[in-house]
Amino acid sequence: MGEFNVLSVPAKVEGGVKSGVVVRRDDLFTISASGRAEYDRSPRVTYPDGSRYINDKFAGAHVSTAPTVLPGAPVGALIARIGSGAWFMVGASQTFHAQEDGEVTVAYNDRSGLYGDNSGEYTALVENHGRPS
Repeated sequence: MGEFNVLSVPAKVEGGVKSGVVVRRDDLFTISASGRAEYDRSPRVTYPDGSRYINDKFAGAHVSTAPTVLPGAPVGALIARIGSGAWFMVGASQTFHAQEDGEVTVAYNDRSGLYGDNSGEYTALVENHGRPS
């Protein structure tokens, strides 16, 4: 069985949380997440897939017109990167082929400098399955 780690991803942490899981180019790895968080000091509840609820009513994903850490991905979506590479969308669960070597970092997608008004956290499981046979 490959390397894995379960970690907390607080919505207040700008820059993300290092997972402790290192992948090599072409490794197959999975990131799965659950939990809920809020942004903008209001009842804007988000889930790892980027879905959003306002006052307990589904409001769809919110893609900010101001640049977020991963532009084009919903505010509140779970995102990741390998090493210092580019951020990519994860959502609730996805499996990837690593495009480079490095440690996997996971984060809450929001606009830079605006993480201080967020609350809540996601729980993420990062698993490196190794190279496919």
